[in-house]
Amino acid sequence: MEEGDRLDPIGQLAAEFETGRGTVQAALKLLIDEGALEVDALGKRGSFIKKLNREKLLQLGDLTSIIGVMPVAISTIHYGLSTGLHYAFEQTDIPLVLAQLRGAKNRLHFLRTGRCDFAIISRMSWLQEADKGDLLLLFGFGPGSNVANHALLMPRKHDNGIVDGMRVGVDPTSHDHFLMALKECEGKSVQFIEISYGESIPKLLSGNIDVSICSESIANLPSELKIVPLQYQEVHRDTNTEAVLVVRNNSKWIEDLIQNRIDPAFIATIQSNVVNGKEKPVF
Repeated sequence: MEEGDRLDPIGQLAAEFETGRGTVQAALKLLIDEGALEVDALGKRGSFIKKLNREKLLQLGDLTSIIGVMPVAISTIHYGLSTGLHYAFEQTDIPLVLAQLRGAKNRLHFLRTGRCDFAIISRMSWLQEADKGDLLLLFGFGPGSNVANHALLMPRKHDNGIVDGMRVGVDPTSHDHFLMALKECEGKSVQFIEISYGESIPKLLSGNIDVSICSESIANLPSELKIVPLQYQEVHRDTNTEAVLVVRNNSKWIEDLIQNRIDPAFIATIQSNVVNGKEKPVF
């Protein structure tokens, strides 16, 4: 609720929470005594919220931290996103626990099962999940906030591009990795090998696969490997390079808290500073 909102009558609250009127009155008194709530009682007009201390409310509700999951940080772009999220939550005085987990499908599973409060995924992943109706996109961080761009990663001994007979490493837990691999291999006779995208480099060096999808901004690339532009790199470019923040659509307090207190433009600025070396990363 917000300051100025009218509180429901005691009897209505007791019925909603299936408890006695005295329990509701004691709960409201506790909130007032602890400084979480100030109320204006206006007789027949009802009682209205005069002041609301969200941090105290969260503390009294034993909701003292927010848990989020984001992609495994393998580039300065993710370092910057992590740093921006940490700094943004610091300004709200609400501790953030930020975990790193590979694969949007894995992160969304954690979100749907209540193991975290929000997840960072690509906009392309969101478009694959939006019609299920159980999640809500709160905001995006702009093109380039998830990866700079995608490309092929392959040994230098190969010609540029994917050809028949190649073994293509693909991570099925990642919407982006899977969909772009399918698009790039369209019309070609290839063998898909299931990998974690974090295993791409060792799998290529060991000869277990011939090619995989990666970010163009991959760091510390071995000399035996090369980056090759995707044939379809402009398809869905903005949707697969933008990071977005999603929550469960039944977690109203998380939705309100993040929308009212977290500024995505501030996070994007911090991310840019880290990417450009103007700020040290925190993750």
